[in-house]
Amino acid sequence: MKRVIGLKPAEVTGPATQDSAAVGAADHWLPALLKSRAAGMGVPLVLCLMFVIFAALSPHVFFTATNIQVLIAGQSTVLLLALAATIVLRTGDFDLSLSATMILSACAVGVLTKDGWPLPVVCLAALGIGLAAGLVNAFFVVFVKIDGLIVTLGMLTILTGIAGGLTANNLVTTIPESLQHFAARDWLALPLPVWIGWILAAVVWYVFEFTPAGRWMLFIGGNRSASGLAGIRVARIRCLAFVASGLLCALAGILLAGTLGSVDPTSGGGYLLPPFTAAFLGASAIQLGRFNVIGTLTGLYLLAVGIAGLQLIGLSNWIADVFNGGCLILAITAARILRRRGR
Repeated sequence: MKRVIGLKPAEVTGPATQDSAAVGAADHWLPALLKSRAAGMGVPLVLCLMFVIFAALSPHVFFTATNIQVLIAGQSTVLLLALAATIVLRTGDFDLSLSATMILSACAVGVLTKDGWPLPVVCLAALGIGLAAGLVNAFFVVFVKIDGLIVTLGMLTILTGIAGGLTANNLVTTIPESLQHFAARDWLALPLPVWIGWILAAVVWYVFEFTPAGRWMLFIGGNRSASGLAGIRVARIRCLAFVASGLLCALAGILLAGTLGSVDPTSGGGYLLPPFTAAFLGASAIQLGRFNVIGTLTGLYLLAVGIAGLQLIGLSNWIADVFNGGCLILAITAARILRRRGR
């Protein structure tokens, strides 16, 4: 038998053998891929199922254009907070100060307007609060290396106290009328804050999926030490995540002030759980074990549909806390199991 000189074993192998190997490999990973994709559609399917059930139970109240518009519009603020939570969680960190940053920024809008500041300067000052909160969190978490839960819990308390001192714990009603008119404008039957949230969600999705920064964030969240050894600037990216989170929360505060026309400085607690519940639900949807934008949006609207549907069929407002808390526990459990399997 003649020896084929200069060819590797794979090159000597005939086409039929290579095709057989390729088919064997496909038989190995294709079912796993399809199974993973099917599992990732679990949360969207639950959302669709809940919508159908509540529409059947209350067709003349729940399944109406007005109710759907109100349901979507009511999540515009939480949407921005959920995006902020997703950005930080993707890098493996945690930020409990989201709602307090939003409320303080919203209160600052009313207080500075009362003092005669023009609206553009007021908005810049509110964004500055978010920037400062993000920088402080980043400094103590990333450089001082204090646990993120402790730092951001402390920031939550500090920012809540500052908001109370700034307003004497009174309702802030001096919101600029121009800001209220802006927030009340609509396009295609939905207010502008909803479209702003969706546009920013599209931007974050693009960064996550199509830029090196998005992949670096994912690597850092999965294995911070290995990311540093691979040459990724871990500290810088974690700091940028905290800063981006703070700015999104400040923007949410500006839009919240314009939407409501007033700000309660003690209302931050009501906005604490939903963003994290949506983010952790999102980690068990679409891209299993990964914090992703589409999954976060799906989780957000699942919460909205579930709470609205339960309230419309006769349950009291307390069901919102029970539903959010229960979904958060289930979502964190599912996300942790999926991340372990992914590793």
